[in-house]
Amino acid sequence: MALLSVTDLTVTFDEFTAIDSVGFEIQPGETLGVVGESGSGKSVTALSIMRLVELGSRAKVTRGRIDFEMPDGSVIDLLIQPERSMQDIRGKHVSMIFQEPLTSLNPVFPVGEQIAEALRVHEGLDKKAAHARAREMFDLVRIPEADKRFGQYPHEMSGGMRQRVMIAIALSCGPRLLIADEPTTALDVTIQAQTLGLIKQLQVETGTAVMLITHDMGVVAEVADRVVVMNRARVVEQGTVDEIFHNPQDPYTQALLSAVPRLGSMAGRDGPEPFHLAGSLR
Repeated sequence: MALLSVTDLTVTFDEFTAIDSVGFEIQPGETLGVVGESGSGKSVTALSIMRLVELGSRAKVTRGRIDFEMPDGSVIDLLIQPERSMQDIRGKHVSMIFQEPLTSLNPVFPVGEQIAEALRVHEGLDKKAAHARAREMFDLVRIPEADKRFGQYPHEMSGGMRQRVMIAIALSCGPRLLIADEPTTALDVTIQAQTLGLIKQLQVETGTAVMLITHDMGVVAEVADRVVVMNRARVVEQGTVDEIFHNPQDPYTQALLSAVPRLGSMAGRDGPEPFHLAGSLR
């Protein structure tokens, strides 16, 4: 049974259709890459799964289902859950990493306190236990000098370290699904490799399924099991990495792959070179 099943999902902004009849599944423990150019509907799809798309905007989910398998085996439609239930689900069962950690983290609270707060809200831990678990999360995401870093504010950390804090918050309550929306866009190439390698390694260690939204086909080639291709608000093709990269059927997918630079060692290759992850994460 799929961990997440999206069926006929449609979201509009006034008269504009942001996503149209979108459908796909995510299996337990797998990585699904969602690709497409800016404006294709990738992030709106992710925000719809989190039930955040309608908050403070003119967006409206007009049709569809988002079925999610809970830890007890029951399946619920996220679209019809009351907001109070979604507050419990977000962070605890489904978590999200956003593009820019500096705007996602609270600038007036130390980063350690922000991890501990998630644990107090979702796990009911007292302050001492939450702080201890937060320090464990620092170790899990390979943030060195946990005691020193615990009291730092977001602006005192590098972009790569801030993104590790976001990953720690997202994974702190053991979610079954992690949505990563362009998690390396604001990072340089070396830190990108470290961050993606970290997510992949943590996935192996925790068994969390990952929905990775990206425009980088090399990243998809390296980390994804299956791929969903979006264009103009619709899913135009989906399949395994091998199927999409070596036998694309839709003209848009073919154009997307042909647009990958083929300089130097890429010359003559049929698909993008995998984005090589950092070997050492410590």
